[in-house]
Amino acid sequence: MASSHNATRHPVTVKIKGAPDYDDAAFWDKKFVTGQDVGEWLNPGDALLDAAISHLEQSQVISGGSQRIKPRLLHLGPGISALGSKLCDAFVQRGWRGDGIVNVDFSSEAVRLGRKLEEQKDEPANVMHWVQADLCSWDQVSSSVSLPFAPVGVVVDKSTSDAIATSASRTFHSSPGRDAIDSTLPAVSPVVQEILYQTQEEQLTLAPVELLALHLASITQKGALWLSLSYSNTRFDGFAHLPAYWEIVKRTPLKAPSGQTASASAMVPEVFHWVYVLQRK
Repeated sequence: MASSHNATRHPVTVKIKGAPDYDDAAFWDKKFVTGQDVGEWLNPGDALLDAAISHLEQSQVISGGSQRIKPRLLHLGPGISALGSKLCDAFVQRGWRGDGIVNVDFSSEAVRLGRKLEEQKDEPANVMHWVQADLCSWDQVSSSVSLPFAPVGVVVDKSTSDAIATSASRTFHSSPGRDAIDSTLPAVSPVVQEILYQTQEEQLTLAPVELLALHLASITQKGALWLSLSYSNTRFDGFAHLPAYWEIVKRTPLKAPSGQTASASAMVPEVFHWVYVLQRK
């Protein structure tokens, strides 16, 4: 099902003064250390879990169930959510290795806590990986995720793209030649390099969510799914380059968990979150 929201355009984003520092690792470190974060943003993410396991099961059927093809799942911004553990349990129940799951968070405290839990497991094959990385830094993504674990078959994102969306846009500059390397500039992913080369522009400015999408395009296999839970019904719309690599195949409204109101009789409009299924082209 193709997207019907293409009219939306994402402007260049800048950091809003006074807004929560969702794009700052120190912000999350403090939350996790002090116990201020409950761990389950929006909802526990069972819809993402079901879709991820279903896709990987289908991939196993297509491949003939070969044990040589180990399911690989990338969990973005797990924080202290229980979703990662649920994914690992689902892997083990199907006879898949839990070490096929990679949890990536840029909070050192989230990674420390995650690794501490994994140390309690008796079976090394079911110990999930925990990696600290900034998903908007190709230097970090390529060294800690791409080289050791790519290509990935499923990406699970429970509101991490929402947090990333609050950061500022990034600008990349073309190098003197296609194969030239300028050590003074940040590392650029193969996909972003290709876009710079094709457009023949001297610079390219990308909103953070689109940059995330292009980084994921570099480390996922063809047909891979990106499963995202977001509070926004236009989270992946209006980007110039994202559609060349990702197709929004489904956008499903999910009624948000109800909260307390000031009065039991207060009329509160229903709030929906959105489950996205994007597929790598």
